[in-house]
Amino acid sequence: MSERGLTIRFVEAIFGLGARVRGDPAVFARMDALVGDGIAVGLAGAAERGPTLLAEEAAAQSGRPAGDPSRAGATLLAREGRLPPVAAARVNGAAMHVLDYEPMWNPANHAVSTVLPALLALCETSAPETDGAALATAFAIGIEAQARLRRASRQFEPGDLVFHPPGVVGPIGAAVASAMLLRLDAETAVHAVGIAASRAGGVLANVGSMTKALHCGGATADGLEAALLAARGFTADQDALDGPRGFLNAFFGSDIDPGALTEDRSLAVMDPGPAFKFYPSQYGTHFVITAALELHAAIGRAASIDSVTITCPPMPYVNRPSPPTGLAGKFSFQYVAAAALLDGSVTLDAFTDARRFAPDMQALLPRIAIVPDPGRKGRFDEMRLDIELRLADGTSHHAMCDGPPGIWGRPAPAAWRATKLRDCLARAGLSAELDAQLGAVSYLDAGGLKTLIGSLGRHSGGDA
Repeated sequence: MSERGLTIRFVEAIFGLGARVRGDPAVFARMDALVGDGIAVGLAGAAERGPTLLAEEAAAQSGRPAGDPSRAGATLLAREGRLPPVAAARVNGAAMHVLDYEPMWNPANHAVSTVLPALLALCETSAPETDGAALATAFAIGIEAQARLRRASRQFEPGDLVFHPPGVVGPIGAAVASAMLLRLDAETAVHAVGIAASRAGGVLANVGSMTKALHCGGATADGLEAALLAARGFTADQDALDGPRGFLNAFFGSDIDPGALTEDRSLAVMDPGPAFKFYPSQYGTHFVITAALELHAAIGRAASIDSVTITCPPMPYVNRPSPPTGLAGKFSFQYVAAAALLDGSVTLDAFTDARRFAPDMQALLPRIAIVPDPGRKGRFDEMRLDIELRLADGTSHHAMCDGPPGIWGRPAPAAWRATKLRDCLARAGLSAELDAQLGAVSYLDAGGLKTLIGSLGRHSGGDA
């Protein structure tokens, strides 16, 4: 390249972190936890309607019948048949995100479903010699790329966002990670980043619909395809991130921090690291759930509730007093409060249409009000909300949450993550023996890793 623009400096900085990942056992332990969580959540989400429709359409477009047992292609999580790698990554990415159960990052983003499915597909197809350590390293770098782009955006408050973050930064994260796994040089990876930059998007209006998961599935597929195209010699602008018509200005405007792309700082997977989710819903709702579960423990069944008032930052996108579906309830402060107060737990079954339209839910939802407080911050690392509950006998109860279990700086017990993993495997109807394997991916050689990935579909007895 004749000029060393921002994009090449970004790629070189990201690629240069590979040695730091490989030299740190703590990083590998974190990546094992993230791989296990991502795969388990994807297995549990595979049967949802959105990923199922994506799989059916992908099979139709590929000319393969649904459930084609052919061993050519990449594994579909908890599903029969295989698909070409880009299509498989799209389906698996949607499955990993559809339950809204994957970790949250700071600044807010979904960095697992946007990268991991691309790498899993590559391990079976274009990079079958990959071992677990190489997968973990590329995964960490893909997360790092997204974190740097999010910091460069300066969009830290939910109200700052115009586009859904994983749809914007996810394609580039997947492209960088895939380029590393394919062992592309930095100049070729720059073209992968440029291609991915033109595939970015995702309007926030689709949050609460099937299309939200497609933001993540599309991101991982587009990033993977960008790297594969670049490997073949497909080119893009040499500095697609920078300039008045580049990626940063197009999505984030002029108030950006380009230096965030190349700064020397701790790896994002460790600082601040992931906030693992223990409820399958939008992360802000976890604050409501935590407080409401405390109230449920104090009062018991919610039949005598007269009113509930949630005082929180102004967050219009989760102020949904009457979500039209159980899925939309994942993005409703009122709905999750009702579910927690009524049931004393918030599980995957809380977001079915049957639960949404049950008589007790219908009766309680109108009694729940939100009071936005402009003095409170909406970014998750500085957020606080209060719930005031008044009973029919006139007594009142209060609970506050300034961070749910597992938020940054407050790690949840390891047993919580283990329980979540086993629950997801059970929901997918797969063996609990996968538990130990998913917790030690970075130690697998190439053959063991490929075998593990192949065993995650319903077509395989374990030999990929």
